[in-house]
Amino acid sequence: MKRKKKRTIWPMVATLSLAVAAFLWIQSGHEDMYTVETMTNGDRVTRSFESLAEAKRYMTSGKNRTLFSPSGEVLDFTGTGIVVTPSDAITNLYEDEAFKKRQSYVAGGTRLQLIERGNGHLKVRISGADVYVKSDQMALFPEAVVERRGYYEIRDGDVYHTVEANANLAGTFLVGPTKKRSDDRYYTERIQDVFDSPYQFASIRSSSPYTTKEFDQYLRSIDSPLAGEGKSFKRAEDTYGINALFLLAVAGHESRFGTSDIAREKRNLFGFRATDDNPSENATMFKTIDASVQAAAELFATKYVKGPYARGDYPGNKQEGINIFYASDPYWGEKVAGTMYTIDRELGLKQLKQIQ
Repeated sequence: MKRKKKRTIWPMVATLSLAVAAFLWIQSGHEDMYTVETMTNGDRVTRSFESLAEAKRYMTSGKNRTLFSPSGEVLDFTGTGIVVTPSDAITNLYEDEAFKKRQSYVAGGTRLQLIERGNGHLKVRISGADVYVKSDQMALFPEAVVERRGYYEIRDGDVYHTVEANANLAGTFLVGPTKKRSDDRYYTERIQDVFDSPYQFASIRSSSPYTTKEFDQYLRSIDSPLAGEGKSFKRAEDTYGINALFLLAVAGHESRFGTSDIAREKRNLFGFRATDDNPSENATMFKTIDASVQAAAELFATKYVKGPYARGDYPGNKQEGINIFYASDPYWGEKVAGTMYTIDRELGLKQLKQIQ
């Protein structure tokens, strides 16, 4: 009878130890790897690199590539993305990369669509305008990390705009009516890609089709403290040639139809001198609501329809119209247009028929 050889466990232990060591080495090496993510038509492809220099070379050799540190931090990127303006200051928009001619300005926390990066400047798109901003103090985010972005959509014949921003500009609002039908979301900064936005680009040098009585009827229907002030808007229209429906819509947007603190305390319906840094304290005090309405009509007639800020006699956007210099909100023109439509719809759409 043959004697069995005694098996020892040490070779097995040694083999297991080597396997564990190899696994840990691989894991340790993976943790130190730099990654580059490429986005193409919504698809993501990731490659890993042991050295930062190698990862950078690969990143710069293609478009829409994002370089991540081993800890997942964005180190650099190529291609498009989002630029967020400083939250505590107005950002100027320029027509040229040398910053010699100002196009407009936007509020703090605004998201701009990044088109390209240059030496000290960024080319961006916002509210219909392709403009330049200074790159210092701007926060940049590549497409790879942008989870939410603004878009337009059509609901039951009406166009809505959902805005993503790092301030109180964010939200969803009505822009106007369309005959177009679609279930798509339109990720664009040019509203004409979606529809013609009739109220936004119609001249305010016109007469509204509504009477004082009809304006007051609407104001009573929404329980506005401005009910009874319809005559002020019509008088301003007769005096300055500025459409009364437009004036009422601006007052409605700026003061929530007379219910804002500035409107109640200072009878200021249009945000006169209500600067972004301290709106309540700096806002102008008016003796009457009528005085506020007349001052606004005169301002639009002498400074925006004609005068130093004239870039188009319609609400517009950051490329054309009153919105260029009137408001830091890049979508002020769209919001006023939506408010005009809301009032017009309740009163029978006479203004829309007049525009068309």
